[in-house]
Amino acid sequence: MSIQEFRYTICPVGNASFLSANREEFLQTAFKKRGVKPTLLQSLPRDQWHVHFDYQDPALFREGGNIPPIWAKSNGADVVLIGLAFLPHREFILVRNDSGVDFVEQLRGLRLGVPVNADAIIDFYRATVEHGFETALSARGVAAAEAEFVHLSANVSFSSGRPDHKNSLGQVEADALEAGTVDAIYAGGVFAQRLLATGKFKPVYELSADPALVLPINNSYPNALTVSRQLAEEAPEIVVEYVKQALLAAKWAQSNYPAVLELFTRQLHGTPGEVTTSLPLNFHKDLAPNLSEQALLALEGQKRFLYDHGYLTKDFDLAKWADDRFLKAALAEIEQNA
Repeated sequence: MSIQEFRYTICPVGNASFLSANREEFLQTAFKKRGVKPTLLQSLPRDQWHVHFDYQDPALFREGGNIPPIWAKSNGADVVLIGLAFLPHREFILVRNDSGVDFVEQLRGLRLGVPVNADAIIDFYRATVEHGFETALSARGVAAAEAEFVHLSANVSFSSGRPDHKNSLGQVEADALEAGTVDAIYAGGVFAQRLLATGKFKPVYELSADPALVLPINNSYPNALTVSRQLAEEAPEIVVEYVKQALLAAKWAQSNYPAVLELFTRQLHGTPGEVTTSLPLNFHKDLAPNLSEQALLALEGQKRFLYDHGYLTKDFDLAKWADDRFLKAALAEIEQNA
């Protein structure tokens, strides 16, 4: 396959692909030498952005939340899993500060806010919130059926820029909680820190801090690196180069904390304080994608949740979906060059 251009798309979850794409010495320079142009999907007309979710593009890389690629694979899309990365964001179950609720066990019979985006190709955020609630409830011996899941209309408009207040993921639930329409919400990352800073809300459970949860699995944990199968099969050297640049960017990040923090404030749409508070200490040390057994087990847990809750129409073999050829080749090239 003779390729002059490919598209790439990156979710705002904090990952090596974003570092690679936004540092001149990595993605752009590497592919310029090959005579290949990397094009950010969101720089194209908006009517093409659907491939971020459905993968209807023969030459697409995507790193980000794992729900869309799992859904796309289940629906027959030709997408290949080539890497997974773990960057735990702090996740909470929040209630109003004046609430009498202090523990997850007290959520029995109460109203839990769940956003529903009726126009979404795949309603990944609804699935994220439901999984977050069920993880917290089950960790404290509460069945999901013992609480009331209240659906809130949340037709979020996704864009490549900073989301506005009204259309931010989680804002609909936060507004409902403040108004007393629901009793608790799930929130994570920078947005959760922003809510806590208002003084209006308090956490009754932090998923990412529970030692009983070895893996607080959800949409961004693990973060998935995928590629169109046609590109993988017909131009494997391009895929190896992309993975290599992500690995090199992750290695660069280990000794460049200030620069990584600046880039992540852009990617996560937060202040430096919000970013550092929402991520673990030394978050810049471990951003490299891998396909370890632990990573695949975590993704299997997410796939099982999605299938059991009706988000997937067909199950599939995760081990057969993952292809470690490109990761191995990229690591070998880096070692050889070193």
